[in-house]
This record gives sequence, structure tokens and C-alpha cells, in this order.
Amino acid sequence: MSLREGGLSELGARGATVSWKRCEIVHDGDAFFNGLEAAINTARQSVDLEFYIFAVDQTGERIFGALERAADRGVSVRLMVDAIGSSALARSSRERILAAGIQFKVFNETPWARWWREKRGPTTRRSRWKTILRRLNNRNHRKVCIIDGRTAFVGSFNVTDYHLRSQKGASVWRDTGVIVEGGGVAALSETFEEVWIGRLQRLRRRLRRKNGGEFPLVRLNVTRKQRRESYLDLLVRLVGAQRRIWITNAYFVPDGSLLRVLTVAAGAGVDVRILVPSFSDVIFIPWVTSAFHLGLLRAGVKVFEYRDSVLHAKTMVIDDWGVIGSSNLNHRSLLHDLEADIVLVDSPSIASLEERFLVDLERASQVTLDNWRHRPVIERLLGRVLLWFRYVL
Repeated sequence: MSLREGGLSELGARGATVSWKRCEIVHDGDAFFNGLEAAINTARQSVDLEFYIFAVDQTGERIFGALERAADRGVSVRLMVDAIGSSALARSSRERILAAGIQFKVFNETPWARWWREKRGPTTRRSRWKTILRRLNNRNHRKVCIIDGRTAFVGSFNVTDYHLRSQKGASVWRDTGVIVEGGGVAALSETFEEVWIGRLQRLRRRLRRKNGGEFPLVRLNVTRKQRRESYLDLLVRLVGAQRRIWITNAYFVPDGSLLRVLTVAAGAGVDVRILVPSFSDVIFIPWVTSAFHLGLLRAGVKVFEYRDSVLHAKTMVIDDWGVIGSSNLNHRSLLHDLEADIVLVDSPSIASLEERFLVDLERASQVTLDNWRHRPVIERLLGRVLLWFRYVL
């Protein structure tokens, strides 16, 4: 019996009848950060932020100012950033952040950064290199802000000028975020708390004892089991799609299972469309992504490349089920990085994602077998070579 015929359908349908108390989808960076700043300014008890990139630029200064004011009026403010994505902030602003009364954590701080700060290094060469490789490969890629434990801002927006049209004009990155309220926010708060206090192993043990369906509107990937179940759930939903699979993803470097599911769905008559960037902040990603185009196109999948600016959004619509978050369809999100995604099942939210996807397609070029074959040979060769390193891409 195939996946499409049944077998795993109950797993794919788990939690589909639950919805958020409040759900506001935001496709504009200025609107997203205006809302985030306003929420921080009105916070009464707590502000918990975790961002892969918190830049030292105008947007970073603006959000930091709101955090300063919140801490000054007695709100508990915690800021957690990734050591690689926010290296400039961790290196240059630590003392200022702490002086403002903001609690500050750097996720998986690199050994050389810690040595520079503490003026001492690892004890042995072996432990040094093992630590370096582990810390470099495991990153916190989430973009989450939780206000008073009730409201969460989630998506693909980092704290940087690149997401604001008021700062970058026509070159602004294309992203999507969502503001939610409801029971699922507790899952985001819980995982933030455990990562903050460094008890990731204890969180993993506790999550192993849960059935995985307690928070069906939040997709997290703390444990290996959680990663497997979440990915299996996605594959089941894709196989079970009846009408459409519309994917927008910034770093589309899929594994064999995802490729097979997409081609099977297209062969069964499902409208499968994939929107990827024509050019990226990581210069070689479009070359790697294009290595998958030929097989997808031959199977009937429609592929589009966004050309207005850098496409950084990560959204998906499968029939009347949608997701917005930080997860890419690559090995990094599947195996290494911490991610957070919000599930949407209400009709207005699905309609919003549908409308924006169609708008984005108007700003994209469709990839065909003919124009794919006319791509520069060097790009196609480099894409194939880089596929050997997809485990870390």
C-alpha cells in the first residue's frame, strides 16, 4: 500500500482542527518591525527574543532601543542570538546590552570567540577541534519574539535592514512573518526557556515522553525524533495532497524522499509549484537548486525563480493547510539547525498565503526545459559539484 493510498494518513491529519486565537500574516518588513517594536513598547512582564541574525545597523539599533526601554521600566528582557549569524553583535555590543539590564545569551558560541573573551583556550587539541566542528554545524536559525508569554512573532525576518523597504528600497528582501496568539505560544516559550538555561538535553528527554501532538500548530525540531516525525508528517501531507502544493523556499536543496514525493504528486495531477530565488545572499545556492530542476520539470512540477530581489521567505500551502517559519527545505534545517514554524489552518490565513504566492509568481520567471538547458555550463557544473556538500548546506 502506498502512502497516497493510506497507511499514514492519521499522522498527517493530526491536530488539523485546531486554530490560533489570533493570526496575522505579514509580508512587509516595515510592517513586521513596526508591530514588533510596538509590542515590545507595550510589554508588561517579559520579552524573549531569539534571532539568527541581530545586526548592528539601523534596524538593530531601533529594536535594541525598544528592548532598552522595556528593561528600564522593569520588564524581563532576554535576547538570544546565534554565534555565527550575530557575530558582530556578540563581539561588539555585549557590554552595552548587559549594561542596559538586558539578559544576553549567545547560542553555541565559537571556541575562538570564547577564548578571546575569557583569554583562555580549550585544554587539548582533540577537544578543541571536536568542539569547533560541533559548534559550527549546530546553529539556532529561529526568528522568534515572545511578548508576555501570550503573543509570538515568528517567520523568516531577521533583525536587519535588508528586510525593510524603507531602508533598502527596491532591493529589500522578500520575506514572510506571522503574529500569533493562542495555546501554541506555550511551546515556543518552553523551548526558548530550555535553550536559554542550557538544558537542551533535559528538554529532549521530556519531549521524548510526549506524543508529539500536544502543540499541532507549532513545528519544532529539538530532538532527532521530533525532526523525523515532523518531516514524516510533511511527506505524508504532500503525498496526500489533492489539489495543490505551493512552496516558497529560499534554500531549496531537498533530499531524495522530498523529491520523490513532489514528483509523485505532480504525476497524480496535483498542482505542484515551487518558487525559489534567482539570486541569493549565498551566491551558489541558486546553482545547487537548479541541479534539481531537470528531474522536477520532467515530472510535471512547475518551477519559478523570483527576480525582484533576494527571496528569503519560507512558506508552504498544501491544499488548505499552510506553514510559515524559518525552516528551509535543505539538510541544515532537517538535520542541524534549530527552527520554528507556525501551522495555519484557518481559511483567511490560507487565502493570504495563496494571494501572496500568486503575486510573487508575477515577479518571477518560469523555468522550462529549454531555458534550463541554456544555462551557463559552469553554473550547472558547479551546482553538481556542490551537491556533494549538501549535508552542510
